[in-house]
Amino acid sequence: MPDYTQILPILITMISVICIGGSSLLFLRSRDNRSRRILAGIMMTWGLFYVVRLIGMLMQNPDLNFTQIDVANVIVLISGNFYLIVLLLYPIEVIRPGWLSLKRTFLLLLPYLSVTMFYYIVLFFLGEKPLALHKMEQLMMHIGEFNVWYRLFMCLSIVVYLAFLFRLTWHYKKLYQQWCRNNYSNDENLNVSWLRQYGIGVVLIGVAYFLVLFNGSTYTFIIHNITVQCFFCYTLYNGLFQDNPYSNDFFSNTMDEAEACRTAELKEEQLFQGHTCFIDVDANESFLKKLPLYRDEIAQWMINKKPYLNPNFKLMDVTEILPLNRTYLSRVFNEGFGSSFSDVVRSYRIKEAEWMLLNRKDISVGQVGELCGFSSPSVFNRTFVQSHDGLTPNRYRKQTEV
Repeated sequence: MPDYTQILPILITMISVICIGGSSLLFLRSRDNRSRRILAGIMMTWGLFYVVRLIGMLMQNPDLNFTQIDVANVIVLISGNFYLIVLLLYPIEVIRPGWLSLKRTFLLLLPYLSVTMFYYIVLFFLGEKPLALHKMEQLMMHIGEFNVWYRLFMCLSIVVYLAFLFRLTWHYKKLYQQWCRNNYSNDENLNVSWLRQYGIGVVLIGVAYFLVLFNGSTYTFIIHNITVQCFFCYTLYNGLFQDNPYSNDFFSNTMDEAEACRTAELKEEQLFQGHTCFIDVDANESFLKKLPLYRDEIAQWMINKKPYLNPNFKLMDVTEILPLNRTYLSRVFNEGFGSSFSDVVRSYRIKEAEWMLLNRKDISVGQVGELCGFSSPSVFNRTFVQSHDGLTPNRYRKQTEV
């Protein structure tokens, strides 16, 4: 049989390069994007771990390379649990930017730290040390002892832990998507649907990690390393282009979107205090009376100025003609036009595209999408097909030709 142990140093070297190199690239592109900095920190943490393993292999030190481990090895169990939890910090920051302070991160880690410390405290009072289990048979033989069964409890606790963090992330995902629809005309780099694949990747890493923990063969190490390598390549690609619709400190005080919006509104109102057309947005009744006027004013602006042709057109750009705060501007679209900001802008872009497809035959279909404000030809094609019952821009142009 081939000796697969020679593959491990190559895989570990590749993961180290991917994690540390990717971390450096994310830091360089982070600018004001806090989620990229957090992802960079996570990748650097993983990268340094694999560098230590690589050094351990070169020095032939089994305590550092973690390639020959006991069943349910305590150090591997504790460190593996920690690294799995760290992976879940990134999607939390993407969904709720600014909330993940050092204090809150510590509170998220506190259950894990408490479970771990309890194990060592009980062993101290029992006068025992972590029992080395060289085979699964030994684990089953000592399963009734605290020294062993509590390790299985630690494995179970990390599953519950990850499930809680997943639930926390997905709970706010719909609110995130609604915020994008209400505030941005293009959400290609704001879309977080890929976080579902991120979560699946974390689960696969967890499964591979438990295989290593309870098997420890060369094959399980190879499976784990390949899984981690693919996961970080995929995450790096998406993390580099992931923009954030919120400001970096939007949720610094709370995870509740309504409270965060109220804080943001106060800041926005201060910016508009010098405008003579600034209205008292606290007077809801007054706003509702003026809603048709606001809607007509925006509609006229859309026709005359065509701001939607700018692919980066966003809700707050409407303050150029209507200096209201974000909440009331969003209501003008949702209640005045009957659709979200992104849907209204998309309809204007589609109408413009229809005109260009019919009257500007010298412009290619791809260029039409670009000129009408769509972020890419693929987005334009997909949007056009959805709004025309499956009819593509090309077919739309051809079927109207005389």
